[in-house]
Amino acid sequence: MKADAGAGFESAAACGTSFRALVAADWCKMRRTWLLPLTVMGPLGVTLMGVILFAMRGEYMLVPFRAGSDSGWQVVIGQLGMIQVFAMGLGATLVASMIVDIEHRSDTWKSLFAMPVRRASAYAAKFAWAAALLAVSSVLMSCGYALLMLWQGLGPLPWADLGKAALLPWIGVLPLLAFQLLLSTAMKNQALPIALGVVTPMFGMGMSNLPAWLLWRLPTEAMTFVARGDVSGSQGASLSWLTPEVLPLVSTAWVVGLVIIGCVLLARREIR
Repeated sequence: MKADAGAGFESAAACGTSFRALVAADWCKMRRTWLLPLTVMGPLGVTLMGVILFAMRGEYMLVPFRAGSDSGWQVVIGQLGMIQVFAMGLGATLVASMIVDIEHRSDTWKSLFAMPVRRASAYAAKFAWAAALLAVSSVLMSCGYALLMLWQGLGPLPWADLGKAALLPWIGVLPLLAFQLLLSTAMKNQALPIALGVVTPMFGMGMSNLPAWLLWRLPTEAMTFVARGDVSGSQGASLSWLTPEVLPLVSTAWVVGLVIIGCVLLARREIR
């Protein structure tokens, strides 16, 4: 791990200390971690869960489709939508933890900030990478839905819905990612941030009456918009002022606020 961190420092030194150089340095450090495989494992796991569900309960699950009351898309997203919400929440937790644990475990924060590097830029680069990895994961999950529909012969692919399934849950999970990155950066021991990241998203998955605008609720609200209220385990369509058009604004406000707090705390932190 120290060798990977050293390679990242060499990259930053060679390219300068701009934000782009910090992004390149983080890439060097991430390549030999589980971050990239994790990006694929989440969508693959959700898709395999769909395969298992159709293999075991396919006849029952397809009754509404064959009766004409539900579309093929409603059948697939209704069964797997909340699984995707939980998978993305867990993915945000693990990605946030792993992307800063590189620095924690190798004690390279001090070496990094010994260079002419703005701490805020270093923090923003890590958030940018984490958000990008989750974006790839969300797109792959949407591809998994398409494959399941083709496999089961559930009619023509709803491209607009597949696009929403790739975009809206990602937008909804970004505040949770920003929160988890803040916790993981502040704590060297990652046990508590991971534990909170596993437990707290469950409170937004139809198991409580949390306000729709809270960061733990936003992923479920986003998936409800995608599924038009037909997500198994959710509370149905949101009755609040939160709409698909307002969701990005609420998510952006959370992300900006949490990332600024993270940048300020890292800038004032004493690195030993």
